[in-house]
Amino acid sequence: MLKEESIMNEQIRKAIRHRASKAKTKTQLVKAVFDSFRSSQIDPSGVSLEDMKSAVIEAARAARAAGQKNPANMPA
Repeated sequence: MLKEESIMNEQIRKAIRHRASKAKTKTQLVKAVFDSFRSSQIDPSGVSLEDMKSAVIEAARAARAAGQKNPANMPA
């Protein structure tokens, strides 16, 4: 079961990275995280704060790696 969870987590991370790499604003960055959870049929309200934090950090890193501005400085 642990292997299935890690595979699913990696799939979600890939989806987040893919969507976040196209984000131009902070709003789009957060939308990428929520859309990734929804597309994986995960209710965002059931995601722990720690997992949500990790997802947003992952999205910010993906946006930065894609050549976007620092997500903290993105327009709202």
